[in-house]
Amino acid sequence: MKKRMISIAALLLFAMGKIVSAGSLTLVESGDPKSVIIISSKAEKQSPEMQAAIVLADHIQMISGAKLHIKKENELGAFALRQGILSFPSGKLPPNITGFILVGKSTITTALGIEDTGLSPGGISLKRSGNTLTLLGSSAPSDKFSARHAVVEFLSSLGIRYLWPGKTGQVIPRNKTISIAQLDYTFSPIIGQRQIRRGGWINERSKEGLPRLQITEEEWRESRKKRFLPGIDDDNWIVWQRLGGHLGISGGHAGAGLSGGWKEHGEKHPEWFALQADGTRDQSNAKGRWRLCKSNPELIEYIATSIIERVKNNPSLTCISLSPNDGGYSSFCMCENCKKLDPPEGTKIRFRVYEEVGKSKRHEVEYVSLTDRMVWYWNQIVQRVTTEYPSLLFLGEAYSYWQNPPVREKLHPNLVIRYVPETTDGWEGWRNAGCQRIYWRPNILLAGGRDGKFNLLSNRLVKAMNYMANKGILATDISSIYDNWSITGFNYYAAARLNWNPLLSETEILKEYCSPGFGKAAKKIEDYILMIQEASEDQKNRFTPEFFASLRKRLNEAEEIASIDKEICDRIAFLRMGLNFTDLQCVIDRMAEQASKKDPSFDKKRADQLLELNYMVLRDLALNHYGVVNTPYLMWGSADYARWAPLRGRSYRPAEERIARAKTQSLTGKENSIEEMIVSLGLD
Repeated sequence: MKKRMISIAALLLFAMGKIVSAGSLTLVESGDPKSVIIISSKAEKQSPEMQAAIVLADHIQMISGAKLHIKKENELGAFALRQGILSFPSGKLPPNITGFILVGKSTITTALGIEDTGLSPGGISLKRSGNTLTLLGSSAPSDKFSARHAVVEFLSSLGIRYLWPGKTGQVIPRNKTISIAQLDYTFSPIIGQRQIRRGGWINERSKEGLPRLQITEEEWRESRKKRFLPGIDDDNWIVWQRLGGHLGISGGHAGAGLSGGWKEHGEKHPEWFALQADGTRDQSNAKGRWRLCKSNPELIEYIATSIIERVKNNPSLTCISLSPNDGGYSSFCMCENCKKLDPPEGTKIRFRVYEEVGKSKRHEVEYVSLTDRMVWYWNQIVQRVTTEYPSLLFLGEAYSYWQNPPVREKLHPNLVIRYVPETTDGWEGWRNAGCQRIYWRPNILLAGGRDGKFNLLSNRLVKAMNYMANKGILATDISSIYDNWSITGFNYYAAARLNWNPLLSETEILKEYCSPGFGKAAKKIEDYILMIQEASEDQKNRFTPEFFASLRKRLNEAEEIASIDKEICDRIAFLRMGLNFTDLQCVIDRMAEQASKKDPSFDKKRADQLLELNYMVLRDLALNHYGVVNTPYLMWGSADYARWAPLRGRSYRPAEERIARAKTQSLTGKENSIEEMIVSLGLD
């Protein structure tokens, strides 16, 4: 990794109507442009360099009010360089321009001797030289937005943040004058392919939840539009975290390499499929989740030949997935030949055996990890295909019954392992088994998605990625952001920042999140986040009324400190809505437990009141407070609150007149108790 040569923060000088040092480069002075953005003459309208320049100009204007011109270098005439000072013929520049911001590689950057040599894919170089500021990205084609990464790095050093999507998550400092002292900074990301999956604010699962909340998709779309400023949407958050890059590694569950499955091959080749508990290999009821007999040589030969044909027809393919299907109600093969591939000394696991394919009835047996079986099978296919396509990569995975490292088999060098466990316990074992390429594909960000409660675990993210940074991590594919920004948003932010720099500490991430976004109240928000994170390790015992009261105290203190700063107070209100929502979930959970145990203290009338409140809060958050909690998705993920069945709360719906009456009522984020939520929604 190319480490930071010097901290950017220490090299930037900000002024608000103040005199700046003679050695500084002034980009904007008292709201007037003093610089021009220059891009290559070759940059097209939709080119990454042009997009980067637009991002820079837009955000400089947000900070200072000054709109910087974007010019191609050929529009300014022949340039001259004298003792490091850049100039152009008179009449070619807007008036009073004394500085130049060079975005991306150009003839001028070459003349200045500023190159991307030594930058790995996605790498950036920020350099102040004379009267120029150069924001340069690597020219490696695997990350075409490197120049934009450089722009974002620079703007982030000015204090801009996107903490979460929407108006309140956007942090823009206000400075009429922007000047820079010295600056010489390079950075290359360790992880060349950085991805966090977006469940997105609207997806098939959320669409299933909408009718349960009696909300149409059109209503939801319209409500979301209100939450954004013009030109500011979900994508800004992705851009700001510098996710992206592509190393040609892709793929997921893919039937272990067999296309068509039982439907296409079952009748002719039933022997290719896994032997089941009933003594047959019939996978006709597996519904696309069929299992294979990994020891079958004809199957292996067929898959290898098919892959060769695929690549022949599509030479651009760089990676083929051999990962088995996920889930389903069918068992892995227990024929004698497959069992011979499983070393008796392998790690012991609990293994599900389905008594009938397609039916959930099952029992568990003790067996050994299936990893050696999987690696042997993958190797057989890879060895055959790479005789014709030696550079083709293949995707296997550390997952499910084969997440433990193999004890006997060694991996073919063309195998990439998609490492799914959230901990790093098996990472070294896979490397020792010959795995040269590993990328992390955990489900860690799903925390909180199905119960609507706090579940902060940035400490675990930091620990894992700090370890992986020095152990050969190649790429990430982290699942998933489901837009629960007020309850687990800090997880999303930490994961994104660690993608860009997996060596960051938890303290560094916390401070860069809180300080720009909450100003003088930052310490209170840091305490708030750390309290939630600590309690998340033991929710059942730690999420108590006293705990929620202490969290409210922190937010109230933060709001008092923020005082007249409306933007900060709005962010605190956003967080408070997540706090109140989690509190409500926990209260009703406890009441469901009381009802289940027939506790004599159970208050049915109160339970009914809170079920009604919960439903109205779910609707309100969906319609009026986008991003707080993705409540349509939660309706799907909780199975319409199946856990509240003891309260008759599963699929609960209030009376229609209640819904009609509450349409003009909404939460404010100022509520400091469940009782205040009841009042705000007109349910008192």
